[in-house]
Amino acid sequence: MASDASLKLHDDSRIGVIGGGPAGAFFSYFLLEMVQAVGLRVHLDLYEPRDFSEPGPRGCNMCGGVVSESLVQSLEGEGIHLGPDVIQRSIDSYFLHMDGCRVQIATPLQEKRLATVHRGGGPRGIKANIRGGLDGYLLQRAIQQGAHWIRARVDKFDWDDGRPHLRTQSDQQSTYDLVVVAVGVNAPTLKLFESAGIPYRGPRTTKTCLCEFCFSRDLIRRNLGNSVHVFLLNIPRLEFAALIPKGDYVTLCMLGADIDRELVRAFIDRREVREVLPPDWQPPDDFCFCSPKISLSSAIRPFSNRIVFVGDCGTTRLYKDGIGAAYRTAKAAAGTVVFHGFTTEAFQQHYWPICQKIRNDNVLGKTLFAVTRQIQRHRFARRGLWRMVCKEQGRALGPTRMSTVLWDTFTGSAPYGSVLLRTFHPAFLGRFAREMLFPVHHVWLQKKREDVMKSSSLGGVYHDGEVICRQGELGECMYVIQEGEVEVTRRESDKEFCLGILKAGDFWGEAGLLDREHVRTMTARAIGDVCVLSIEKRTFLTHIREDPLFAIKIMRRMSRRIQELESTLVRTVDPAFKGSAVNPSNK
Repeated sequence: MASDASLKLHDDSRIGVIGGGPAGAFFSYFLLEMVQAVGLRVHLDLYEPRDFSEPGPRGCNMCGGVVSESLVQSLEGEGIHLGPDVIQRSIDSYFLHMDGCRVQIATPLQEKRLATVHRGGGPRGIKANIRGGLDGYLLQRAIQQGAHWIRARVDKFDWDDGRPHLRTQSDQQSTYDLVVVAVGVNAPTLKLFESAGIPYRGPRTTKTCLCEFCFSRDLIRRNLGNSVHVFLLNIPRLEFAALIPKGDYVTLCMLGADIDRELVRAFIDRREVREVLPPDWQPPDDFCFCSPKISLSSAIRPFSNRIVFVGDCGTTRLYKDGIGAAYRTAKAAAGTVVFHGFTTEAFQQHYWPICQKIRNDNVLGKTLFAVTRQIQRHRFARRGLWRMVCKEQGRALGPTRMSTVLWDTFTGSAPYGSVLLRTFHPAFLGRFAREMLFPVHHVWLQKKREDVMKSSSLGGVYHDGEVICRQGELGECMYVIQEGEVEVTRRESDKEFCLGILKAGDFWGEAGLLDREHVRTMTARAIGDVCVLSIEKRTFLTHIREDPLFAIKIMRRMSRRIQELESTLVRTVDPAFKGSAVNPSNK
């Protein structure tokens, strides 16, 4: 039997990661980042036979490709910036369509906080080179961190003197101290582990449907805009459908029972759908169509000595934000391995709580979606929901209870438990009941928002000279510049001093997230047109509570800012000092 010391990382430990999608890439990236921080040298092989830059099925990872706002903010905090090479379109709203009516639900703070991405090289027949989409980008980040990419499929798993042993189709063989399984539930590789003498059993699954339709960017801009269009229609066998704009393509995502091409065409022919699509458009006979499986439950015992399952094959969120769940589980597993080892007990104590939290929240999610299905089946309930959202979106101030519930349900940006709890609030129930039982007709006129930035830019748009935050205001969020430049100034008495110019990738305001009553010490103004993403205190503090390593990373950044300020003070006293230029972001 292996000793506890042999089940901990040491110099020259060997790790094999099976699967180069988001879960495998996130695990590899964070583990290699952590071992560098603690001064260890390890060897990590990442097995992924696909080249994500290839279009069509060979590079596809079969996913709707919506990155939630909570994940966008978390990745920005990590310094992982999703740029225009990855983002096909940034989303500023959801359109909810029901029988004969529709309403737009705007993103919080009027920012584009969701991103639509391709999960590989794009649909079959795509002309533009998108370099692998999100999966290719994350895989390259892992390789840059030190992962060794082995382009081969693992077709055998067994044990070699108590250590996991992998063999590929090309008969390449290696023995590892730890194996991390990060394949999706559609991968045939997953079957290798169900008879490997470990208690692992894969999650229960169901099928979904994904279709890709090619349009021009101009048609998408005119008909769908920067909005995901969700349809709650009472169609047999269909529970949920959404049209997701991406560059030159629109992805149709459908959930239900036995979805086939005939049901797809019947959905497209509905009047509510036709109002969104270009006139007289018909899907081609050879449109890109697949029916991937998705998880409905967590796996049984997704860990054992020397082996751990992350992402979809371990635990993921129900229906929504699977990429975010891959990020959370992969980082939790990496932290467990680096700081506690890879025994069953270590995973049980430090990795499983994150999986269990997702699993328990999915139970509440099933209740939430059951309620949604009941609303979907009754016309008076659908109309009441529509009227309530219309009134909320039509006024500048006031609570937006139904809007935020639907936003978080559609995007997966908040835990299902939090969303469900808000639906039980007396004010929510009273308002919803009133709109269902005592309807008052209301016309809501939507004001079209100007979009001067690129469709792949995240954040809110500010024009030249517009104030983003003002000195003396209470600081409640952190800002990250996505595109453009920002001037930061400080006023003393009756004079205003320029502290510097911040550019894309720079951030400021993190002190406001850590200090409850922090007051801004500077004013930030846009230079030209600027796109700035704000990271809310709730998201930031939740992330720190679940992941102390994230707090350490922020502390390192703040430490560098203090050094820059010290350099500035020295240069002020001694103009001959040749230190680095200041980057005044910690304000």
